Amino acid sequence: MSTFDPPTSRATLRDLRLITDHGGLSGADLFRGELLNGTRVVVKRSTHGRDVFQRLLGHAESLELALWSDGVFDRLPRGVSSPTIGGWVDGTDTWIVMRDLDGFVVGPDHAFDESEVERLLASLTALHSSGIRPNATTPLDRVVGMFSRTRLDAVDAPAALKASVARGWSLFRELGGSALADRVVPLADDPSPLVSALAARPAGFCHGDVAGVNMAWDGDGVALLDWGQAFIGPPALDIARFLPSGLRTSVVANDELLAAYQSRRGAEFDGVGLELSLLAAFVWYGWQKAIDASETADLALKRAELEGIRWWCERLPRALAHLHD
Repeated sequence: MSTFDPPTSRATLRDLRLITDHGGLSGADLFRGELLNGTRVVVKRSTHGRDVFQRLLGHAESLELALWSDGVFDRLPRGVSSPTIGGWVDGTDTWIVMRDLDGFVVGPDHAFDESEVERLLASLTALHSSGIRPNATTPLDRVVGMFSRTRLDAVDAPAALKASVARGWSLFRELGGSALADRVVPLADDPSPLVSALAARPAGFCHGDVAGVNMAWDGDGVALLDWGQAFIGPPALDIARFLPSGLRTSVVANDELLAAYQSRRGAEFDGVGLELSLLAAFVWYGWQKAIDASETADLALKRAELEGIRWWCERLPRALAHLHD
């Protein structure tokens, strides 16, 4: 809990400096600055017209601000925290104020070891089992179909993003073969059968975008940043969506992480939910994985990406079988 009044206007901040190298894809701006009491903060400003992710997810205003305003971050279970400490809406802009975790954010290329994977899984399991049900979350169809052609067209997404998605699925057809692509790519265009199957599984409160860039170690637990994709759905979907980026450079393999997850869930483990979640994670981001496997210049990373694609191609038929049971 904060020991100071939360920052709810620009007047509570000073010395804001634009961060020019954060590399975000959404179109949001990041600043560093201070509260009036000297606390260092990072401030995110998003504009609905420019924040393509916010539009793709169907949020007129920041979901993260709604979660903070409703006190959700104060109810997070032990082992899970959010750095968000305030925010406000100013015209078409949404401002989010966070504790500055510079130096503690894990980062996109972190090589997770077994102890870190166990630590992350413990925190996520606590979140999923918390019983939290926020007033506002991201609808499951928007989570899965975020990059569907229909969704991209509906929000007038940038032409470059549309071209990347189309190119990625074309490359996947070459990498995974036409037989598998003929079953997976239609779900990327219309994920409704998969969404219906996921909605029938046991559900929990999920962060939605667990990745190295969105997490920092916080004591024995994990601080999770960027809750803009938070949803109510199968807990395994949080785990599945971590795989495309989380273990790229790690000694821990996908199968090892999934086995650890199954062990931790125990009697609550939902095997069908996991398989469907893996399919949903690939429908969401498989196009980018195909691009990485085909076009990455670093040869060692390219080999790792190609091995990753092979893993997904071997695993996806199991989920497709459940989808059509």
